[in-house]
Amino acid sequence: MNRRTFRPFPRLAVTAGTSLAVAALLAGCATAASETPAAGESELFDPSIADLLPEAVAEAGEIHVASGPGYPPILDVAEDGVTLSGSQPEEVRMIGEVLGIDIVFDDIKFDALFPALESGKVDMAAASLGITKERLGAVDFVSDFEGGTTLLVAGGNPEDLSIETLCGHAVGVLKGSTEETVTLPVWDEACTAAGEPAIEISTFATAADAVLALSSDRVEATVSALPPAVYQAAQSDGAMEALDINYEPSPWGLAFPKGSELTEAVAAALQKLMDEGLYLENLERFEVEVGAVTTAEIYTDPAQASK
Repeated sequence: MNRRTFRPFPRLAVTAGTSLAVAALLAGCATAASETPAAGESELFDPSIADLLPEAVAEAGEIHVASGPGYPPILDVAEDGVTLSGSQPEEVRMIGEVLGIDIVFDDIKFDALFPALESGKVDMAAASLGITKERLGAVDFVSDFEGGTTLLVAGGNPEDLSIETLCGHAVGVLKGSTEETVTLPVWDEACTAAGEPAIEISTFATAADAVLALSSDRVEATVSALPPAVYQAAQSDGAMEALDINYEPSPWGLAFPKGSELTEAVAAALQKLMDEGLYLENLERFEVEVGAVTTAEIYTDPAQASK
């Protein structure tokens, strides 16, 4: 496996070619993104994979990626407080290295990601996106992770909450997330079918807002993907805890406009990183290897999704 040197990188609108970030440990260590070599100069550059790039993207020399911090350790900022980092941005930077092309991150809020893709404002999105039937009606995906759902609760779980006991309780969730649109409706329906009170669901514009609502007692739990919940619990000094639940793990992926010719090139670049061990090494640096997959699969048909 190739080893590379890591150096601080000072900008948010970074271009691809960076090496892996310094580890962002769940115990709270800061992350530093690394310096970007010029496109095509990385040791990861593979001309045969770069040839798969659509002509328009190759001529432009860059890929615009909708992303942003707020879902650590997957989507975070580096120790400079500005540079986008986390396991997925660092993965995307390596994909850029393989393709010999610049990556430009556009900071777009979660609920605006899909409109940005559908309008062609960006070429792809990297935002911890679950692959669902509904989303596949509007965008395509390349799978890069597998994530399940858990609950983040107050330390010691004073309400003794679990998936089975949420009826009538106040929970927070990221607006537009699969937890809001897919998971919670199933749980809520189970409550009403059993004659129990409905779950009191509050949606928030960012995952950080949902966590703040929990810490200020405005909700009793947040419904979240497992890795970010574990991270938030580790950062809280015992004030919060993530339950030992990984409900229905399913594929996540990088999203693309429907019919994008870029998916093939990105899938091939990501598969190279998987085959060479760099993909897993990156996840291990951010301690989210629990979600590792071995194949970068292209999803275009809603029938490919399990939910």
